[in-house]
Amino acid sequence: MITSIDLSKLGYAFTSDSVLDGLKRVNYFYGKNGTGKSSLVREIVEQYGDNYNIQSFTGSDLLIAKNESLDAISLGQENAEVAKVIARYDKQIAELDKELLPLDHPDSGSLNLYEQQILAAKNSQALLEKRQHFYQRSARELKNRYTSLTGPNYDKNNFEQDISLARDLTEEEITNANETLSAQILDLSKVTLSILPHLQDLSKIKDAVNDILSAPVKSRVIMKEFIDQPDKQNFAYKGMQIHSRETSERCAFCGSPVSKERWEELDNYFSDEVEKLQTRISNGLKMIANAHHQVEEAFVFPQNVWHVKYQVKLNALQAASNEHRLIIVNFLDQLDQVLCSRRDAPFKKILPLMLEVPKDFTELQKSLTDLWQANSDYNQQLADQKKTSVNHLKHYYVYRLLVAEDHDGLFQAIKDATDKQALLDDQIAKKQESKNQIRALKADEIRKTTSEAQAAKEINRLVLNLGDDSFSLQPIKLDGQQKGLYQIVGRDNNPRSLKTLSTGELNLLAFLWFRYHLEDVSETDLRPRIIIFDDPVNSNDDNSQYLILAEIQELIAKDQQDQFFIFTHNNHFYVQLRPSSYKNKGVFRLRRAGKTCVIRIADPKDDLSSIYEDLWNELHFLYDHNRLVSTWNCMRRILEAYGRFNFANGSARDTENELSTSTDKVLYLSLLKSLHVNSHIGIDTDLDLSGRDIETLLYAFYDVFVNLNAIKHFIAYWGEDLTKKDSK
Repeated sequence: MITSIDLSKLGYAFTSDSVLDGLKRVNYFYGKNGTGKSSLVREIVEQYGDNYNIQSFTGSDLLIAKNESLDAISLGQENAEVAKVIARYDKQIAELDKELLPLDHPDSGSLNLYEQQILAAKNSQALLEKRQHFYQRSARELKNRYTSLTGPNYDKNNFEQDISLARDLTEEEITNANETLSAQILDLSKVTLSILPHLQDLSKIKDAVNDILSAPVKSRVIMKEFIDQPDKQNFAYKGMQIHSRETSERCAFCGSPVSKERWEELDNYFSDEVEKLQTRISNGLKMIANAHHQVEEAFVFPQNVWHVKYQVKLNALQAASNEHRLIIVNFLDQLDQVLCSRRDAPFKKILPLMLEVPKDFTELQKSLTDLWQANSDYNQQLADQKKTSVNHLKHYYVYRLLVAEDHDGLFQAIKDATDKQALLDDQIAKKQESKNQIRALKADEIRKTTSEAQAAKEINRLVLNLGDDSFSLQPIKLDGQQKGLYQIVGRDNNPRSLKTLSTGELNLLAFLWFRYHLEDVSETDLRPRIIIFDDPVNSNDDNSQYLILAEIQELIAKDQQDQFFIFTHNNHFYVQLRPSSYKNKGVFRLRRAGKTCVIRIADPKDDLSSIYEDLWNELHFLYDHNRLVSTWNCMRRILEAYGRFNFANGSARDTENELSTSTDKVLYLSLLKSLHVNSHIGIDTDLDLSGRDIETLLYAFYDVFVNLNAIKHFIAYWGEDLTKKDSK
């Protein structure tokens, strides 16, 4: 079962509580009209309708319908709608047939849709044939005169396809199209783009050179004559390179022989550090030479694979590339010079070069690549332009033929005729579809009707309990009519007019039908079931209320599987229906003050008292506050209620039959008369219009219950025995 209802969508009607929880298998809701009972019912259906089989009784409007022509009712929701629906469907079908069927005597001045459709179809067909002949002649003429444009297989279908593309051309456009057709397309399929050198990072080359220039050379021994004398060091190092070290060889500078010891001393001084430096210098010179080799020759871009419109930009790029090439050459030459200087004088300190490093050819290569792409695109577009020119000229000649034959006028005539035919076809199709749908709906409605014989039999059995107010349902069986039609027959076995049926009687019939069909358990619907009664005694008389009350109580007691929700604004019905124990029951009070709040009732003492109890409480209040005139009315209502519930009296006067002596009857009727007269003066004042004070009136009221042998009843509701009060 469900245990809560989300109220968040009902903020317009209920207070800020977002959830109504604590629901039980059986739930009772009491609230006056306008407190949101129907809104709660809708929320239950909205929130749980997919997962629960919800059966809801909301009155007679959906379950009972009147058939005024047969003076009968349709019992059950489906049957209640069928009679009027079928009549409406038959009328609609007859109206549609006036347009869908041939006329017996057609008049050209007033043709229906069917006749108009036949005439429009003939006119449209004649115009279409005229257009086809025109297309055949035009296609043949174009193919014979402009074969280079149309090809040898051009036919009427091709001509028809070209109509939407036909357009006029100016003299200049015609000239340009012919020139484009005569232009040559370059064959670039085997041509590759000129590639500028991809140099090693010039910045890294410069850094390597500066690193070599600043690299120190350390000797393993110390020679005093070389200390802080780099020129002498370089001179000695150079001399070692140019002498062969033969015994007879003399120094080229001084002419003196060089001893073996001097050579050994120089070898020790010039260690392998110098050799390592020379190796680095040699590698640096090779790296520079490799880069230099890539830019030695001038760049020449071939002209024959470029369209004339791009050759100016190409020449500018070639000049810029060669200009930049020379900058790089100069940069590399300077690097080469300083390395050679360090190679020749390894002990001489040379400051790092502060040259600006030129960019490589990346940007120039991108410009060249972009220009080549534009050249290739243009070449490709030229091929496309030739095709476009062919189409433009072909469509121009198509246009001239269309103008000569007034094709626009013919097209408009065909369009008007086709549109008219399509409109008529659409109108007829819609009317035929509507007719088919109405027929299907009518058949569905007839299939949905049921005799409701068993339901009527059960209803008749229960309505007998109403006694003199009882009536019965008798089936009406007529050819061509739906099933489930019933005539109301009174207790005297005479038919009753529908006009005599009260709202309460219709509500009772609907309730009993709903109650009976709760027994029709669907074997295919395995969802838990929720049964809702939304104000089931909204307009019933007392007898009907008790019958409905008994049926609901019996259903709740017998059905231990389903979950129940009973909503009512009738406090008497609520007091009679509510359980004696609130344990495991959901009892709620709906109270509205601006918005409705839901009050959970956990104990009977906190719940509503019966109307009868309320009247006695009101009498106590009026007596305590000496409200004499209002007391008359309150006492009258108590006597009426007492007589109705204890003696089934139709009025308070009938209670005199329960008194044993004529004196008692006279006294009772005298009191009752006073109560009636004085309870209808309309204004509650403290003026004593009857000549009695409130104490005398109370004792007269007490004497009625004494004479009815109901002293205990009086004491139970008043709280004390007035005779014992006097003795005190």
